Amino acid sequence: MSIAEVDQRPHFDPRAFRDVMGHYPTGVVVVSAMVNETPVGMVVGTFSSVSLEPPLVAFMPMTTSSTYPKLREADHVCISVFAHDQMQACRSLASKDPEKFDKVGWTLSAWGAPMIDGAVAHIHGRITEEVEAGDHYITLVSVDDLAVDRGVTPLLFFQGGYGGFSTTGLSAHVDESLISAVRLAEAARPQLDELAQRFSCSAAALVQISSLDQTIGATSYGGSTDADERIGVRIPLIPPLGEAAVAWSPDQVTAWLGRIFPQDEAVLTYYREALTRVREQGYAVSRINHDPAGYDELNEALAEWAGAELTPARDRAVRTTIAQSRQYFGCALDEVDTNIDLASVVVPVFAPEAGEPTNSGLVIRLGNLPSGVDAATVREWATALQEAAAEVSRTLAGPAAKDYRRYTAAGLRSA
Repeated sequence: MSIAEVDQRPHFDPRAFRDVMGHYPTGVVVVSAMVNETPVGMVVGTFSSVSLEPPLVAFMPMTTSSTYPKLREADHVCISVFAHDQMQACRSLASKDPEKFDKVGWTLSAWGAPMIDGAVAHIHGRITEEVEAGDHYITLVSVDDLAVDRGVTPLLFFQGGYGGFSTTGLSAHVDESLISAVRLAEAARPQLDELAQRFSCSAAALVQISSLDQTIGATSYGGSTDADERIGVRIPLIPPLGEAAVAWSPDQVTAWLGRIFPQDEAVLTYYREALTRVREQGYAVSRINHDPAGYDELNEALAEWAGAELTPARDRAVRTTIAQSRQYFGCALDEVDTNIDLASVVVPVFAPEAGEPTNSGLVIRLGNLPSGVDAATVREWATALQEAAAEVSRTLAGPAAKDYRRYTAAGLRSA
């Protein structure tokens, strides 16, 4: 048999190709243009620099794309390089929503193509050549102009998920935010000690350190309760976690609900109702009566989240476990409830500023609570927590005012 007669095509599963290639991170851009006075665009992870003389870049759309034929018609295109914090804009523009450009900020460039607001860089040019390559095109764009408009790290696509790039790891940022969080949490130290001793449980102050995370800033243990929580452990503000931390801030509620993916309306309604319930009763509880083993799985997922930066594949797995734990949160308690097993009761410490109650970035929590209690006991715990939180709020306006100003100036509680 001659070499020509041998089938030289590879015989591997296409999924293996995607998986292996998925271990190589790529930048994410949107190629956009105006066609018949309407903005059109497609998100691609196959953008590359090609040539300096003449200046050429390329992107590789699928041959089956319904958007690419429209881009071909345009005189000019703009390639916007997404920043690491533009994941939502990326998801919006990658959707098939005909009004997706109404959901992101953009301006018209001097060349007549949409430029996405907040992007790292914009590259303006003309599609000049196209080569068909399997199920994709290799499309060359002649560059007319380009500029870096925001000097931040870009959005990356890796293992089927989006993420950012850290030049030094997150240690420098975490160290700074952790110091600020611990100082703020110490304002609640007297109240934590009193609560832990009074109810023979654990008491903790949790402080928001980023748009996505809280951390344990201070703990206290009463009775025979084991010291089972570490200062500095990250806890994600991903539904259903963090109800009491976000419920009194409309901006944070919007950001919190925006972390639900996909944006299923039934799920969103469930969480909106849960947040309303939390605001009405003034506290949040997590209840483990029905499935303690499932709550253990949640704790394992949270330990993995706190332990290290996750790859996108593990991040998706952890987020899935968190999302599936909503049965434990947003609970309502009836007056006649008995045999209640709670994992925690959480109340917000409101900001000391005048006006409507507003999140300060600090919550206090009781854990390791006695099991099999009635609703009256839970209300006693919640009332004691609320009274303690009010005392802490007064401390933030007085003895701890400097630490609170430092914390708010750092923007760690912003969404």
